[in-house]
Amino acid sequence: MRFPCMSSDTSGTWFPASALRAGCGMLSTALFIVLSCGSVGYAQSGDLASTLAGMDQAAAQFASVTGDIEYTKVTVIVNDFSTERGKIFFEKSKGKLRVMLAFTHPGEKFVLFSDGKVQLYQPKIAEVQEFSLGKNQNMLEQFLLLGFGTSGSELQKSYQAIYKGRESVDGEEAIRLDLTPKSQGVANKLTRIELWLSPQTWQPIQQKFYEPSKDYLIARYRGLKLNTRIPAKSLQLPLRGKVKTTKH
Repeated sequence: MRFPCMSSDTSGTWFPASALRAGCGMLSTALFIVLSCGSVGYAQSGDLASTLAGMDQAAAQFASVTGDIEYTKVTVIVNDFSTERGKIFFEKSKGKLRVMLAFTHPGEKFVLFSDGKVQLYQPKIAEVQEFSLGKNQNMLEQFLLLGFGTSGSELQKSYQAIYKGRESVDGEEAIRLDLTPKSQGVANKLTRIELWLSPQTWQPIQQKFYEPSKDYLIARYRGLKLNTRIPAKSLQLPLRGKVKTTKH
């Protein structure tokens, strides 16, 4: 899976090109969060203001999320579809994030985002690659948090939002927003984002990230549970036997 505007290493995991140029090698197999459990109420009117207000209310209650994730990267020029599936464990406590992506398809791979760094563990080759986020941490968190436990006021700070009405996503009711990055630096990497929110939880059901090249990434979230206790081991790399660690 490739995140918008990423360069790849030999592992098949993708990194922001800007971070590589800066020598940071920031990983970004990541975006997440919530859909079910703990409803905060339906919008009473179909407009942007009520949607942002719902997001504000949900963000005040947000602490964690777990569930299934599916990322599909589409390379338009060759009509190539690449999909990864797995589970996500996301915890936000005292302003700090810990996120684990545990992929099972097409291969086993674990990505841990914590303490200002990203660790990629590939059991098949018994190796952990560690990347320091440095000054790129805020940008990565913006992508990780897009709509996930994000308040409406936070969303408006970073994006020009347009309310596009209600739609069905695989039979599930959703409110769609079109987002245009306000930062030129972000816009150089992502020209536009579509965000589908649950009108019950005000959290993402689906996201679609468009690159300047017209390639795009679809992130789909299913069976997600909000504000449940996450076992400590679910936010730790499940290292097996002797493992080599390489720091970048």
